Amino acid sequence: MAESKNDIVQKTIDDLHVTMQTIILSTITETGEVDTSYSPYFFDGNDYYILISDLAPHSKNIKANSNISFLIIDDESNTKNIYARRRLSFHASATIVERGSEQFDSVVDLLAKKVSKMVYMLAEMNDFNLFKLTPKEGRLVVGFGKTYIIDPQNKTVIPVDEDYVAKQKQQSTN
Repeated sequence: MAESKNDIVQKTIDDLHVTMQTIILSTITETGEVDTSYSPYFFDGNDYYILISDLAPHSKNIKANSNISFLIIDDESNTKNIYARRRLSFHASATIVERGSEQFDSVVDLLAKKVSKMVYMLAEMNDFNLFKLTPKEGRLVVGFGKTYIIDPQNKTVIPVDEDYVAKQKQQSTN
């Protein structure tokens, strides 16, 4: 029996979460420029969490504008075709998790288990904040001609195929 599109999508997302420890993060500066950086992350099944310092420009940017985007992408050294790397990107909103809260402590533990025990030391520093990134809409590229729109709020997956492109063209002309 062939795998369904939802199975393929979920399997790919799960694999990216297991194999990739960092996200590429894009934020907006006060002057409207895009600033790109990266951060280790933890995914709890709904939201993504990053622990970053106020000394980093992206922390300041997130505090000023909570609309961000991020990317999780296969390591290029492990890909057969550099143009077809598996990748998951999302537009998201960011909020600070209150230091000392049960959620803060729980996520710090899980982040430390995923990436490094150094997380515990960083979490103790007052200039580090734990941000929760709530995905709004996303795109998963599995390979050539295998792209999906991901709606995490409604738990829907839409293949980007000829029907999708035709609907987009029709909507833009109306």
